Amino acid sequence: MCFKKIIEWFKQDAMGRPDYTKNTIVPIIVGNYPGTANDLAGPPYDQVDFQEKILSLWPHYIFRTFIDSEATAGAFLNELQTGVSLIEEGDLLLFINDNCFSESNTKCLNSPKILGSRFFNNPNLPLKTKIKSRALRQANNYLSMSACLDHETAADAEFEHPNGAYHYALIKTLEKGITYQQWHERAFLLLKQMGFQQSCTLEGPFDLRNRIVFEGNVICYETSSHGSYTYDKDGDELDGQDEGPYLYDRMVLDDEINSIISTNNFLV
Repeated sequence: MCFKKIIEWFKQDAMGRPDYTKNTIVPIIVGNYPGTANDLAGPPYDQVDFQEKILSLWPHYIFRTFIDSEATAGAFLNELQTGVSLIEEGDLLLFINDNCFSESNTKCLNSPKILGSRFFNNPNLPLKTKIKSRALRQANNYLSMSACLDHETAADAEFEHPNGAYHYALIKTLEKGITYQQWHERAFLLLKQMGFQQSCTLEGPFDLRNRIVFEGNVICYETSSHGSYTYDKDGDELDGQDEGPYLYDRMVLDDEINSIISTNNFLV
């Protein structure tokens, strides 16, 4: 998709976000990290391509998009609190996490070209030897789809244009009538066929994994950004450190995310 088209999508969102419905996707997208050398080329395209694919198949979905300076930790947590409060029995809360916490860059055996790793180093901590890739410690009565395993990195890569490798795989394998489990397996296989070392994950109960994608009531939080880590503050992490997406202004702790999820009895 051309750059002009991306700007048109962004301007449309800047004019005002629609109110939440039971079919809402909230993209939290950060490619620009001012004052650092950590910019990512893929996230803006991730958002545009994913929204275009969803609306081509499910045109009734609405998008509440936050990009770069709008995609702050506070904005994400406020949006999550609103969405979680709307979840009732039979509804689905879905997370799509395209960020990583890794020691080294992903190596790709074939094209596409690797542009970088979605890892934001914390200079105040020693580099971890094994780091979770997920923003959520575990999935109870919701689904969490993540870009890679705890010892891997999530790649930013060049395809027709820049994308997160995981977003690219999700978009290319998504179609109506498949289950979340099938979608995950297709994306996993495509990543491997393209030569990426990262292994995407799907967490959540069996019955939710086998629901048809984006059918019924679904509220989805789609993050495309760096990820990072910090010292565990409450002693609930075996490795002594908390992980989460690194947004425009700071990292969002997995504890912060889970504390909001736990306020809804249908999700725990």
